[in-house]
Amino acid sequence: MKRIGLIDNLSPLAIGQPARAVTAAQVMAMTGGNTGNLAYVGGVRGLLGNPIERLQWGEDPDSVRARFDQVVICCANQIGAHVDLSGWADNLSRWQLPVTLLGLGAQSENFSVMPKVPSGTKRFLGRVKELAPSTHPNTATRGDFTARVLADLGHEATPICCPSLFLSPEMGLGKRVLAGQRQQAFERVAVAAGNPWHGPSSRLEPALVDVVEQYQGRYILQHPLGMLQIALGERENVSAALMSRFIEVYGRRFDIDSLFDWYGQHAQYFLDLAAWCEALSAYDGVIGPRYHGIALGVQSGIPGCVIAIDSRTEEMCISSALKHVKSKALTDPTASDLVETIRWSADDASRFDSNRQAKAAQFMAFLTHNELAPSAALTAMTRG
Repeated sequence: MKRIGLIDNLSPLAIGQPARAVTAAQVMAMTGGNTGNLAYVGGVRGLLGNPIERLQWGEDPDSVRARFDQVVICCANQIGAHVDLSGWADNLSRWQLPVTLLGLGAQSENFSVMPKVPSGTKRFLGRVKELAPSTHPNTATRGDFTARVLADLGHEATPICCPSLFLSPEMGLGKRVLAGQRQQAFERVAVAAGNPWHGPSSRLEPALVDVVEQYQGRYILQHPLGMLQIALGERENVSAALMSRFIEVYGRRFDIDSLFDWYGQHAQYFLDLAAWCEALSAYDGVIGPRYHGIALGVQSGIPGCVIAIDSRTEEMCISSALKHVKSKALTDPTASDLVETIRWSADDASRFDSNRQAKAAQFMAFLTHNELAPSAALTAMTRG
């Protein structure tokens, strides 16, 4: 069986280090700038049946070729003007090993706008194509939009979904979500907090704060750095401009002191995927603009609804059949309005389960075509 060098954007976590001893900057460094990255990296690991060892960019070519037979890259939304992958192209050229990409995404404001792609990223895609393990496409995207973007660049890809869809090995996960929802009211609701710097969606944060307060919730942070700095009480690192922006976004309901106090009481972040899922399972539902924050709730057996803020989140919701609502469709929502969007119907559950089984089969075929071994859990999901 092929030995796989797995590239992700995480760094080894501080084993045994108390959470409060970790700074906000360290949290971002450990998780590639967004704690949600834990979800899709965990998803990729759960798909593969091969022996896996972490591989880092820049490692010595001779050592890499001695230890590994193939490279698998855990990808994110790296197709767009915001990222130049020329360094990745250089490393693949030095290693000269077969390579497979999982979960690649493109970033744009909507599906009608093709993102601008740097020349270095185009060169990287060219190297990926040259290093394909077989004659089949060796790039699996998070959805159809990314596949169209890549096709426009002359790069053939297989549209599937985000690998985090398979974190739970449970069959009929949608049915479980629906059954649990019917047995209890929405009394405790978690929030996958957004980003006060994201103009089009930041207006929703005050209502999400209301959800936390009115439904015994938690304000779960993934990104950006400033939110974690406030949650960890790092006043010395928070600029006046940042504080001004946050107070503006939250409808001026806070001053500096009360904002730090509120975050200290209600905000939370996770460095461990299992702990994150376990915490979410104690809630009746989850809502917010963070795809992975919602996806983890569903994988834990509770209903959730993503507030889709751009093509990236909408594409993942569509490809995973995860319930979502476009942020533009929410006009001055109340906390109860947002909580009501969480509720799953029988159709939502059925669509989610049938789509999940179909996507499992697609991933299994993709891995097989790329000379990779599907995991036992993935194989079981294809059997229904």
